[in-house]
Amino acid sequence: MTTTDTPLIRMAGVKKVFLTDEVETHALSGVHLDIQPGAFVTIAGPSGGGKSTLLSIMGLLDTPTEGIYELNGHPSQDLTVRERAQLRNKAIGFIFQSFNLIGDLTVFENVELPLVYRTTPASTRRIMVREALERVGMEHRLNHYPSQLSGGQQQRVAVARALVGQPLILLADEPTGNLDSRSGEQVMSLLNELHAGGATICMVTHDPRYLKYAERTIHLFDGQVVDETDPMLQAAAI
Repeated sequence: MTTTDTPLIRMAGVKKVFLTDEVETHALSGVHLDIQPGAFVTIAGPSGGGKSTLLSIMGLLDTPTEGIYELNGHPSQDLTVRERAQLRNKAIGFIFQSFNLIGDLTVFENVELPLVYRTTPASTRRIMVREALERVGMEHRLNHYPSQLSGGQQQRVAVARALVGQPLILLADEPTGNLDSRSGEQVMSLLNELHAGGATICMVTHDPRYLKYAERTIHLFDGQVVDETDPMLQAAAI
């Protein structure tokens, strides 16, 4: 449910080249891409096609070799390392395949962590963390540790952590990859609910079952982007 014509993410001619032992690997080759606020976009394609590289650049975890990347109007090439980290913390919520929860922290403490990095006051953090956990149905587990949760529950906590700072966009890298089919569908239903509530989501997936949740699928092959609009073509492209 797009709310404006101004893109939240804009990529123009983005290239990414990795150099290893004097060998050039072209992970991305001239990507042009806009993502509007309120959109739910999936990135699909074969392994090695550049999906994770594209998501890393979107998340300001990596930089293009060439081209322009703007997040909410901020050209990334003009930002210092510190400015990139600050913008990433405020504007982007990450959801990883492996959950990336810290084992010796409680559910509450894991979700609280991004706010600690922002130096948000403790009283405000408590309210924001509880609200985030309520949104994913995990408020009753706030004193548990990750080892006491199922995979699906851990991913819900990871979603709460991504949400807690009220980011501009959620970037999900294979969020169902470590889950059974039932838990995967539950996580996708949760993302769908968040999108219906106004969240902007960009998700990498290799599973054609989950393309139906997105408004748009970007198929990535050999580092190049093709937009697919036919669901049957989208599924066949993976």
